[in-house]
Amino acid sequence: MGQQPDIYQLKVTLADSEPEVWRRILVSGPVTLHELHDILQRAMGWQNQHDYRFRLSLGANQPACDLEQSLATALQLSGEQPIYYTYDLQAGWLHRLEVEALDQAVEGDLTTPVCIAGAAACPPEGAGGVWGYDELLARLDDSEDPDYMSLIEDYSDFDPEAFDLAAVNARLQQF
Repeated sequence: MGQQPDIYQLKVTLADSEPEVWRRILVSGPVTLHELHDILQRAMGWQNQHDYRFRLSLGANQPACDLEQSLATALQLSGEQPIYYTYDLQAGWLHRLEVEALDQAVEGDLTTPVCIAGAAACPPEGAGGVWGYDELLARLDDSEDPDYMSLIEDYSDFDPEAFDLAAVNARLQQF
């Protein structure tokens, strides 16, 4: 029997989000960054409507990663530092991916990817980045806003504090 692939425990945090939006997921090291994008879309609750990229560090001159390289390779190249995933290049939803643990095998019948913890709802698609999201939350809280009734109608089911682990894992099972 061959060696099981490495399983990474990643903490994925939406940078500058308030309340802080994060997910703790287990993923296999051999997944490509392109596949990781799909996993992150499902884990965070995004709807895959925009371009994306991965970078090994922040900075204007940092090139985007090759999407066909594996997560394990990207993490090795980063020197075990966080890697960064930007979804919707125009709005700039920046996610920090940190390795919290590395296991050679997973106990029992657990299949990856799987989310084991998280907090807060993913902002609505098209909210305009972190600052647009902050503005949306403020407007939803301001009954004097001229568009208040329309906003309440559009976002009445949205709870920024909500996190549904079962729903995240149901989406991940479709991977």
